[in-house]
Amino acid sequence: MRIIDTTLREGEQANGVVFHRLDRKKILKKLMQCGVDEIELGIATPDSHDLAALASFCRTQYPHRSFSLWCRCLKSDILWAAKLQPPILSLSIPASDLHLEKRLGRNRNWAKKQLHHSIRTAFESGIKKISVGLEDASRADPVFINELAQTAEAAGAFRLRLADTVGIASPATITTMLCTCEFGQMEAAVHCHNDFGMATANSITALECGAAWADVTVLGLGERAGNSRLEEVAAYLAIQKKTARYRMRQIPQLCKLVSELSRHPIPPTSPIIGNEVFACETGLHLHGIDTDPRTYEPFCPGIVGSKRKLAIGQKAGRRSIAVCLKRLGLPEPNAETLSRLTGDIRTLAAGLQRPLADHEIIRLATSPGS
Repeated sequence: MRIIDTTLREGEQANGVVFHRLDRKKILKKLMQCGVDEIELGIATPDSHDLAALASFCRTQYPHRSFSLWCRCLKSDILWAAKLQPPILSLSIPASDLHLEKRLGRNRNWAKKQLHHSIRTAFESGIKKISVGLEDASRADPVFINELAQTAEAAGAFRLRLADTVGIASPATITTMLCTCEFGQMEAAVHCHNDFGMATANSITALECGAAWADVTVLGLGERAGNSRLEEVAAYLAIQKKTARYRMRQIPQLCKLVSELSRHPIPPTSPIIGNEVFACETGLHLHGIDTDPRTYEPFCPGIVGSKRKLAIGQKAGRRSIAVCLKRLGLPEPNAETLSRLTGDIRTLAAGLQRPLADHEIIRLATSPGS
């Protein structure tokens, strides 16, 4: 179970996002520090002015780490890509009739021939490993997908990547798509979009169904609703699947960097990296966390460099308030006093529409009558 980060390619396709060369190097360094298995640097075309410098930087600074270039099945682009000596070239070709006919004015026979010639051209140009991506695979005829798969394998591709280009797949349909595709000896991969909010779930499902690779982007950046989120997929693999390659304490720093460079703020409740995901105010949950954090936390916040925020407010219960008083060094109140203090705390917090600060709790607890 491995991930391909495509923030520098797919992520930059998000509306309004532009990464300059220095930005790309900063992101690349952080991705390497996080232990990402493969990094897709960008689109191989002469118009990608920073790509040559970035490929050179990657080879010299991280000679033992893998990177790839995304490339159309066009001879001119393939020959240009070969000059950059990528360890992997990811060739992309449409698989659905909709894309072939309406976008390109082509047919299925053209696609098979073009794919075969493109792979052969890439190998003849000195590229060692070829990956093939089938665009819009989730809307393509499964029979034709297998014809393209056979073409790719026969020509020497080592990996076949199925793309849910418009994010219409569900975990069930992703499972079916993987089970019906004849990968042969090629490694299976998926590229999932998030139009119905299922990109991460679809990627994890694919990996659990035997796919070797899943595409991700930092913060899920990408076209429309974006893609599978690196932070979510990596965290699930690291924590739930016990994959040791990913350095989870580095990932929030990566996300903050990309957030700043892309001007995409991180919501406070964003899974894994949001600054409020380990905040708790509900009395029942506060008591459970005080007893054993595992009762209401899927993993220790320290794994991702975060901290718990246990708040006392309108939803607090007597037990959680008693624990708070002990933490603040205040004497343990009797049952009647604790009940009255609980009511006072809830009333004040409701009026302020926020949890109370320690000094506000101390004032209520030490005021006459408490």
